[in-house]
Amino acid sequence: MKPETLTFAPMQIIFNEGDATNGIYHVQEGQIEIYRVRENTEVVLGTLNPGDVLGTITLFSKEPRTASARAITGTTAIFYQSEGLSEAFKTLPGWCQAVMKDAIGRLKHVNELLVTTKLSEKNLIRNIGTSHHHCAQLSYLLAALIRKGTIMNDSNEPIFLTNDFLTQAENILMKKYSYLESMYKAFVDCGLVKEINDKKYGKILVKPNAALLEEYAVFSINIFKKGTTVFVSKKFHPWMSTLARISRKNNNQNTFKREEIALLLQSELGRQDGEVMIADMILNHILEEKNNQVTFIPNKLQKTVVFESLSRIIKDIKPV
Repeated sequence: MKPETLTFAPMQIIFNEGDATNGIYHVQEGQIEIYRVRENTEVVLGTLNPGDVLGTITLFSKEPRTASARAITGTTAIFYQSEGLSEAFKTLPGWCQAVMKDAIGRLKHVNELLVTTKLSEKNLIRNIGTSHHHCAQLSYLLAALIRKGTIMNDSNEPIFLTNDFLTQAENILMKKYSYLESMYKAFVDCGLVKEINDKKYGKILVKPNAALLEEYAVFSINIFKKGTTVFVSKKFHPWMSTLARISRKNNNQNTFKREEIALLLQSELGRQDGEVMIADMILNHILEEKNNQVTFIPNKLQKTVVFESLSRIIKDIKPV
């Protein structure tokens, strides 16, 4: 049979470990991630880029797939069925067949070693914790402070004091002050909480949301299992925040005609490619479109921006 050109959406599964082997994929555009799940942990074996080939390990052995594969971004690949390849393989010189089989066998062995090594590494990290774990603990602790109650100011409005929060967190979580301070600063910089200096009370939080902090704590813990490869591209963040702002300006409207929201978006950002931006977000499942109507949930868009931006920063803060 003739080769087929196939396309895959971001995060679309191409095949799962254990599936029957039916051919190989020659990557033309995009990226593909190869992974296995062991001990309820996802172990990434590698990433394929344009020019790379997926599915060679089981091509000639006819064993089931030894790993799973999914598209990281929108991906195009040429698919060659096993039957035709097997016949072509038989026409190669004997020494060439032996070299290819040996290389495939060695690659399979290396993958097994890689899985074992990464599982050992993850188990070690699980015992000592990662910055994402510690960030979740700090977020839960801050939420507890908010839920515990606060003082009332002269106008009978709640005041949430944070002057001693990091000192308390250092003692409770048994982590260095500077380490926790870096995380808390990221909370503020990314908009998870808003902190100001009050002349009378010092550092206070403005309208903090304990439920949001607890939700982020869960999100942060899950990063350990999923990683950041499931995040949307950072280029979408300004667009998503702008859409949330447009919604607020229009009485929290969340459905617009496609042409209308494209014009509003490019006007807010000072660009001329509003339609391209909208089309790109629809393609990546950030927005939904039906009958030329574009729909989105403003709070969800903004929360995604905050959570993902914050987690990318936390990822680079080294545990101490």
